[in-house]
Amino acid sequence: MRSFFIPEPELSCGSVLVLPAEQRKHIKTVLRLSPGDEVELFNGTGQVARGVLDALDQVQVLQVETQPAAACRLTLLQGLPKGEKLELILQKGTEIGVSCFQVVAMERSVGRLKAEKKEQKLGRWWKIIQEAARQSRQYHLPELQADLSLPQALGQVQADLKLVLWEEEAGSLTAALPRQIPQSVAVIIGPEGGISRNEIELIKQAGFVPVGLGPRILRTETAGLAIMSILQYLYGDFATGRHG
Repeated sequence: MRSFFIPEPELSCGSVLVLPAEQRKHIKTVLRLSPGDEVELFNGTGQVARGVLDALDQVQVLQVETQPAAACRLTLLQGLPKGEKLELILQKGTEIGVSCFQVVAMERSVGRLKAEKKEQKLGRWWKIIQEAARQSRQYHLPELQADLSLPQALGQVQADLKLVLWEEEAGSLTAALPRQIPQSVAVIIGPEGGISRNEIELIKQAGFVPVGLGPRILRTETAGLAIMSILQYLYGDFATGRHG
């Protein structure tokens, strides 16, 4: 059954929903769906509707369910990388089950979010998240907070467990992880050039514990996905098989 994201605050049984023009075009020209075909809609807050297409490419909703949120909220504070690396991080992080992305401009960030391209970039990143959520059946859309300074990001984070990947002063990840499932975990990943000494002091003052992932030095686009996968297995739905 084909799945589509629809920006509706509330999905209700018996309603008729009009899909966005881009999706209607995709249904006709690419998917070639016909009236009477069943589709699935989700609104990003956990609501999932099943319905059928009518002759006008509208969806008549037959059933609505609510999927529970993840047991452990995962926040990734990603040092702004260059090029298209952030797009990969957003796409795969959404598939893994990251609940919130904070894109942080750090001292050694090579990439820059230029003011004149900010809205265009944010729109593209948001579409990447939506498509990744649709493909992976991630019914709770992650939050995206971009163009943050490190002090801004640190001031916004509220998590039971705070970790920072930093190879120069890395403790054991195993030792830092509690046995009891935390309700929320935040992880900081530096950009290509890593995290500076000044930044790590600010980060530690904010309650983050430096940890490593063994003897290897991972690329910025790999490190966050690796640790988020570990956390999702230990505390999330990788082990249970439950969608969130």
